[in-house]
Amino acid sequence: MRFSRTFCTLVLCFLISACSSLQHTKTGFLDSYELLKPNDEYPDTLMYRSTQFDKAQLQQVKTIYLPKFEIWLTANDNAQFLAVNQSHIVKLSNYMQSQLQEKLLPYYQVVTEKPAALNSQILTIKGAFTNIDFQETSLDVRDFVPVKLVYNAGKTAYLAATEQTEAVTSVSLESAFYIGSGVQPVFMMTASKQLESVVKANGEENVQAVKAILDIWINNFVTGMTKNKMAKN
Repeated sequence: MRFSRTFCTLVLCFLISACSSLQHTKTGFLDSYELLKPNDEYPDTLMYRSTQFDKAQLQQVKTIYLPKFEIWLTANDNAQFLAVNQSHIVKLSNYMQSQLQEKLLPYYQVVTEKPAALNSQILTIKGAFTNIDFQETSLDVRDFVPVKLVYNAGKTAYLAATEQTEAVTSVSLESAFYIGSGVQPVFMMTASKQLESVVKANGEENVQAVKAILDIWINNFVTGMTKNKMAKN
C-alpha cells in the first residue's frame, strides 16, 4: 500500500541499523506493547499504526506539539559506578526537543507548550529514551538496574555509568503519536541503536556519546517529516 510506504518514510526516521542482540524495551511508557509488531524491512524495530491514521488524516497536520522527551536510563549493576550530574542528563531531553523544533519550523508550526485546544490539525509526539548503557566491549552483560527519570514531572535523578574507557553505547527509543485530543495513540514504536564509542569517566563525555545517536534519529526524523510535507504541495 502506497500510504504504508510513505508513512514508514515519515516515522522510520527513528530507525537505524542495530545489532540483533538488542532487546526491545517495555518500560510502561507506551499504552500497550502487545500491539507492536516486527517490521520486515527494519530489524530491531516494533511498530503499531491505527487503521484510522491514514494519509488524509496525516495531511491535515499543520502543528506539532512536542513536549520534552522523557529519559529512562539503566545502569550496569556489576561494576564501579560513576555519579553524573543531573544537569548532564537534562541536556539530552533539551537537546532532542530543541533540535527537532529548529529543523521542523520551516515546514510546521512547532510548539512546546500544550495548545489550549487540540484538533485534527495538531499532532502530538511523545517519546522516551530508554536503555542508555555504558559497558566494557569485552562483556556481554545485560543485567541492569532501571532508573526512571521523568523531568516533565520535575523529579531529580542521576545517571550511574560504569567507569570505562572503551564502551558500547546502547540507546532505545519509545514513541507515541496522538492526533488532536485523542487519548489513544495512532502510532507507537520502539527502536534501538548500538555503537562502539570511547567513553571516559566524565559525565559530559558520556552525554556527548549519547548525543551522537540522537543526531541520527533527529536528522532522519526531520528528513522524513519534511519530505512528506513537501510532497503534499
